[in-house]
Amino acid sequence: MKPTGPALSKVLLWLAAAAAVAALVILPRIFKSTPAWSTTVATQDALETVLASGRVVGEKSVPLSFVRPGRIAAEFIRDGSRIAAHSVLMRQDTRPLEQALAQAQTALAEARLKKDKLLSVDLADAEEKVRQAKANNAYAADFFSRQTELFAQKSVSLLQYEQSRRDRDLAASALAAAENQLRSLKEVQTVQADLAISKTENDLKKAELDLDDTILTAPAAGMVVSHDAHAGEFVQAGQRVALFIPEAPRTSIEIQVDETNAGRIAPGQPASVTSPAYPGRVFTGKVERLGAIVDAQRGSFPIVIALDRFEPDLLPESSVSAQITTGRATDVLLLEQRFILREGEKASVYIEENGRAKKVPVSVRDLGSGLFECREGLKSGQSVLLPQGLKDGLKIKLKPLPE
Repeated sequence: MKPTGPALSKVLLWLAAAAAVAALVILPRIFKSTPAWSTTVATQDALETVLASGRVVGEKSVPLSFVRPGRIAAEFIRDGSRIAAHSVLMRQDTRPLEQALAQAQTALAEARLKKDKLLSVDLADAEEKVRQAKANNAYAADFFSRQTELFAQKSVSLLQYEQSRRDRDLAASALAAAENQLRSLKEVQTVQADLAISKTENDLKKAELDLDDTILTAPAAGMVVSHDAHAGEFVQAGQRVALFIPEAPRTSIEIQVDETNAGRIAPGQPASVTSPAYPGRVFTGKVERLGAIVDAQRGSFPIVIALDRFEPDLLPESSVSAQITTGRATDVLLLEQRFILREGEKASVYIEENGRAKKVPVSVRDLGSGLFECREGLKSGQSVLLPQGLKDGLKIKLKPLPE
């Protein structure tokens, strides 16, 4: 039975009320803009850094070692003796390296002589051959021209005419060969001679450095506690041969750095160290040395940082964090890590376009400290969005991030 009269009116009123409520709830959701935190990217300068954690090195003694394998030829230390900074402690057998140095010096001298000969003799010979070839070519061309006229007048035989033509062609070929030889000397062989000199110079420098590495010196004034290798023994690179205590105590930090950063870090780079025990304090220092062995399980290698001064507050074996400055990026488009989405090796960000979120791919390079250089995909002045809660095409309302 269908409602009629007042009952029908009541049903219609309920339906109208329900529709109004639905409109009030659903329509705002349809047309509502989602707030999106945004910032404007711009080109700036930034430090390139590597972050890592580690510990304060407990012992104050310093292990000494050679940087290359070799047999110890002489030792100039006694346990417990005090020595001045940079004093010679041990020396390896230098005979094999002296031979390599002599060979490198000879090779460099020969390379330079070869270039001198190329410039003073070979080029002069080649230029003289070109001059002679040009004269012969001119003579053969003129003679062929005269023989052609005489042959037309039947004053010379066909055999004489053909011989003059062959002589002309041979002279032209000889000239082309001489010119090619001269060009080769100038453009190719001179470059090859320069490359040979450069290579032999590098070989000589390496031989000189290798010879320098056979001498073990004291890193500072101090005392030799003990030495573990003696004259006549063969030692490996990095093998401890002596234990040394500097007169002035210092604080060292050992950190574990991801092996992918091995090519970015070098001794002497500045570092800042923080400790959870002393919030707000920053201890400065420099990279002293890099470990020679990679931890295969962790994919990292050790680095020792020497602080600029002795820090008694940093207790041995306590945990610290370190930031090493490896370089400076100039005039690059900077992007914070929190704006970047990662999908495997691909990276993307959200930008604002016509009031909606748009996901775009980008190419980035990690500068450390949560900063990335954007190489492709963005332009200076564009607004990038924090990705949380966003999807492609979502209607948004920009909210600038607080400074």
